[in-house]
Parts: sequence; structure tokens; C-alpha cells
Amino acid sequence: MQEVCTIEELERLVDALPRPRLGVVGNPIAHSLSPAIQHAAMHAAGIDGSYVRILCSKEPGAFRELVERLRKLEFLGVNVTVPFKREARAVADEVDELSRLSGATNTLVFRDGIVDGLNTDGPGFVRALEFRHGTNTETESILILGACGGAGSALAMQCALSGCKRLLLANRPRPELEQLAGRLRGIAPQLEITTYSLQDADQMKSAMDQAVVVVNATSLGLSEDDPPPVDPDLLRAEQHTVFDLITHDTALQRRAREKGLCVCDGRDMLVGQGALSFEKWFGVTADVKAMRAAINESGV
Repeated sequence: MQEVCTIEELERLVDALPRPRLGVVGNPIAHSLSPAIQHAAMHAAGIDGSYVRILCSKEPGAFRELVERLRKLEFLGVNVTVPFKREARAVADEVDELSRLSGATNTLVFRDGIVDGLNTDGPGFVRALEFRHGTNTETESILILGACGGAGSALAMQCALSGCKRLLLANRPRPELEQLAGRLRGIAPQLEITTYSLQDADQMKSAMDQAVVVVNATSLGLSEDDPPPVDPDLLRAEQHTVFDLITHDTALQRRAREKGLCVCDGRDMLVGQGALSFEKWFGVTADVKAMRAAINESGV
């Protein structure tokens, strides 16, 4: 099976895919490590299934059509990544609390004519901070860069649900930013929330002065030549932990490490959220050690 498939290619090749059939949908998608960790989890559980990268067009309606065609191909479900997490929420018939609150879904389960939607990004983020790096979301001041995106809004909601004391939300100027802040205040009235423009240097300096955890939930870093989403000169080793949701090395991660900061990346969160997706699809506990080993062996 090729590294990346369109839906048309899947329809031609589907007989070569062992059941249960799963995949990850995005654009771009060639960078995704999800096949490695999900195949490792299936192997550890004795499941002989398939998990493929699926490239979806960004044209209006393309994602909804793709989901319908995957269901006809008897897929069990899919993970969903940028830029389709909000569209995944829209196609789901039933959703979990975090999907409902954030408006974003990263896991779909196809069953009995119903599409279930879940957001495992938030719990995966919390697990990674607490268990991989010893940072507690309940006591920290967290800055989310790209807060209006699917992942950013889900993490903001998760932070509110987890008892975060201060949430700093940064995005390009959009009315959705203040709307998100309003929804968060409705969930957690005690939470201190401030919004910032990513394009305003003075505002970003103020945000970085207050932050303890800096989360990159923007798409900056997906391409090799992307600049960091925040001025690296504002990073301080004695103050900041950087959590970049992108799974490969980025300019932000490199500069943070050069300055001696603790750096988490999307691989940490990917294992946590991937395990939750696996457990929803199969009803058995995922072998997290096998999933972590698969990422290490990938050499990324």
C-alpha cells in the first residue's frame, strides 16, 4: 500500500486492505506518524488490520463526501487532523463533551449507521504534560498559540475542564477568539482568561512574560521553512516549557532546545490521544509502550 492515498485510490485498492480498516485524514498528511503507532497497537493486541494515510481535498464538501465513501468501504473509523477537525465535528451524529464544547473532533467511529465523534487531543495533551514532563495543568499559566484552530480550541477547553488557573489565548485577529474566551468563562468562571493578537509584538511579549507553558497549536512548522510562531528571543529557560503539537522537528523546537528549555512535541500527545482512539475503536486497552517504541523506531 502506498504512503498516501486519495479516496479514489482507496476505492481501487480496498481489496488489498485487511479488516478492520482505519486511517488518518488530513491535508497535508504524508508526515503523519499515526500509522506507525496504530499498527504497533494492533500488532500488540493481535489484530490484523490496516491503517492508512488519506489525503482529502480542501474543497467545500469534500470531507463530508470522503467520510461517506469510507463508510461504504467498510472502514471502522478514522483519526482526523488539520484542517478538518471542525468538519469532523459537523459530520458526527453523536459527540463527546470536548467535541461539543470545542467544536472540533479528531476521532470518528463508524457503527450501525451512526458516526460517533470524539476529541482525544485534550486528554492526550494533559497526559503528556503530567506524565512525560511533570507539569500540572491545574496550577500553571498556559499560553495557546493558534487558539481558534481545532486543536487549539480543544486544548483550551481541556485546560478549563482540568482546573487551569490562567489561560492566555493568542491568535490572528478574529471574532472567534473572543467568542472562545466567552465560552471558556461559562465553563470555568474562576479561570483567568486574556486574549492576544499573534501579530502584535507588544501583546505577545506580555503574554510570554506571564506564561509558564507555551503551546504551539498553529500550523507553523508543518513546512520545513516555516518561521517560529512566536519570537524565540522571548523564550526563557528558567520560566517556560514549550509544547509544540507538530510531530517533527521545527524551528520553534530547535530554538527552544538551544536555549535550554524543556520541550514537548506532538509525538508525546500523539501517543496519548492515539491510545484513546484505539480503545474507542476496539474496546481494549492500547499498549502504550509499543506505540512509543514505534515512534522511536521511526527515527523522526
